[in-house]
Amino acid sequence: MVRTRGDEIEGSSTARMDRMERLIQEMAEALRQQQEWQQQWQHPHPPPPPPAPPVPDHQNDDRIIALTKEFKKMKPPQFHGGLDPLKAEAWVLGIEKLFEVFPCSEPQKVLLASFMLEDEARRWWMLMRENHRDVYWVKFLEIYYDKYFPQCVRDRKVAEFMELKQDSMTVAEYEAKFTELARFAPHVIDTDYKKARHFEGGLRNDILERVNVLKLETYIGVLDRAIISEANIARQAKPVTEWKGNKRQGFFSKKK
Repeated sequence: MVRTRGDEIEGSSTARMDRMERLIQEMAEALRQQQEWQQQWQHPHPPPPPPAPPVPDHQNDDRIIALTKEFKKMKPPQFHGGLDPLKAEAWVLGIEKLFEVFPCSEPQKVLLASFMLEDEARRWWMLMRENHRDVYWVKFLEIYYDKYFPQCVRDRKVAEFMELKQDSMTVAEYEAKFTELARFAPHVIDTDYKKARHFEGGLRNDILERVNVLKLETYIGVLDRAIISEANIARQAKPVTEWKGNKRQGFFSKKK
C-alpha cells in the first residue's frame, strides 16, 4: 500500500498530539505535587501529644504506709552511721531477726530497713538509691557492707578469729568471743566437727588436757565438758585451810 503525503501529515499530527498530551499530564502531576508540598509547608502536621503522666497508685502507697507502721511496732533498731563495723553488723543482725517473723518481699525489706537509717546513714542512702532502685535485700547488704564494713576490716576479723585463744578468759567469755567472730569465717567452721575442733584448740592448756582426751565430736559436747572441767579445776584450787575452816564452823554451829 502506497502512503500518500496526506497520510504522512496526518500521522505526524497524531504523534504531536500524543506528545503534547503527555506533557500536559506531566505538568499537571508536577503542579499537583507542588500544591501538596505548599499545603504541608503552610500547615505542618502537629507534633504528637506528650505521653500521659503516670497515674499514682494510691492503693500501693497505702499498703506501704500500713506495712511501715506495722514494722515500727516491732521497735526495729536504728542505724546512724559511723566507723564502727561491729555496730554496723549488729544493726543488720537486729533487722534480719525481725524479718524472720515479719513477712515481706525482698524489695520491701530494703524499703523497711532503709527507713530505719538516720543522720549520716540516711544521707548516704539517699545518694545511693538513685542508682539502686528496686534492689533486693542481698544487693542492699552488699552496698551497705562496702560502706560500713569494708573487706579489709572483715579480713582482720577473720585473722582475729583464727588466732583466738582463751588465755585469761573464762570458758563462757571465750565462747561468747568465739561466737562473735565465727560469723566472719563461716568457711572455717562449715561443719559442726570443724567448729568443735577449732573451739577446743583455743582452750587453756589445763582445760584442754581434760577435754581433748575424750575425743568429743560435737561443738556442744566440747563446750559442756570445758565448762565442767573449768569448775573442777577451780574447786581443786580452793585453799585447804578455807575448806577446813568452813567445815569446823559448820560443826560447831550444829553443836550449838
